[in-house]
Amino acid sequence: MRFTPGLAVAFGDWLECDRIRRDLVAARPEIAASSQLDPERPLLRIRRPDGVVVVARRGEEGSPAWLVGSSASPAPVLRAADTPEAAVALALDLLARPVSDPPPSPTSGQVADGQAAGGRL
Repeated sequence: MRFTPGLAVAFGDWLECDRIRRDLVAARPEIAASSQLDPERPLLRIRRPDGVVVVARRGEEGSPAWLVGSSASPAPVLRAADTPEAAVALALDLLARPVSDPPPSPTSGQVADGQAAGGRL
């Protein structure tokens, strides 16, 4: 098998993402079981008890190298990092935030997000 330049770059990105995961697990061993490295692209998900996912992924050409975010409500966060070390620091900052209570499940008579009585919004 011959490595094309694009394949070599993609493999390097995936290795950097794996390095980010290993550094995060070294700093916070309790996330080892809840972290998931995508097998096909440089994307890392860390699941938390409140359903929050912290994601580190490679950006597009000309943009910061890594994006680190949290879908926590009420204020989702998305930050840029130029190096794997900066991505680790941002992810550790997000992981240090207290875990919020998971949102309540809709009960009868309540409307789920994105739905209205009788149909979707």
